[in-house]
Amino acid sequence: MNSGKLSLIVAVVLILSGNRAHGGGDPWNFTSSEIEVAYRYQTEFGRRLSHPLKPAGCFHGQTEFGASFQGKSFLAPCRFITETLRHLKEVLRLGATRYLFPLDTDHAHLVVPMDVWKKKYSRMPLDNVLPVLLGEPALAAVYHAAEHLTVQNLRTGDIDLQAKSWKEKRNALGFYDGRALQILAPRADGLGRSDPAGYREVTTFNFLAHRLGELVFSSSGQAFTIDISFDDDFAVALP
Repeated sequence: MNSGKLSLIVAVVLILSGNRAHGGGDPWNFTSSEIEVAYRYQTEFGRRLSHPLKPAGCFHGQTEFGASFQGKSFLAPCRFITETLRHLKEVLRLGATRYLFPLDTDHAHLVVPMDVWKKKYSRMPLDNVLPVLLGEPALAAVYHAAEHLTVQNLRTGDIDLQAKSWKEKRNALGFYDGRALQILAPRADGLGRSDPAGYREVTTFNFLAHRLGELVFSSSGQAFTIDISFDDDFAVALP
């Protein structure tokens, strides 16, 4: 777990512990109600990604926008933004995720079919791959939800059936060619899938909800404001 996520989760633990609301003795997993409280705090008072993409032009007729990865600038296709937002709308609508922050889901793994990886990308340095990869017709993204969700209240032993259903749908595969999002079968160990059968993971990107985020969309009647970043720079405190 990276330091940015760790610091956020520690802060959440302190907030929830101060309210005497935590559901048990596991400091890394939370009940659905605890996650909801933490998410409200994040959206209003939390941190933002320090290098968010700024693709506003994509919603005003542009087909490309300026992006950066590890200090290198390049032009990225607007299709990446519009399709990623479509994925997020779908995972939220399907109940595969509820909140766009580390305790639920805050990143996706970009993958391509194994044969495409071997033919086009296997010999390219990663910092050269991303600008090309974003225009790849076969590109897909794997989303993990319920990263820190417990379905059992460790104090009472009760099972939250809605949380159980949420966690069973925690892996989703989104395509960048317009195909419908696919909920993946859960792993036996309950962990996330980063490379579904037949696919090769190439890199990841991050997203995080915040009221000042660059991107706004709605799903099932609820508004979401988020940042997206290719740089694995975690989140920074607002000035």
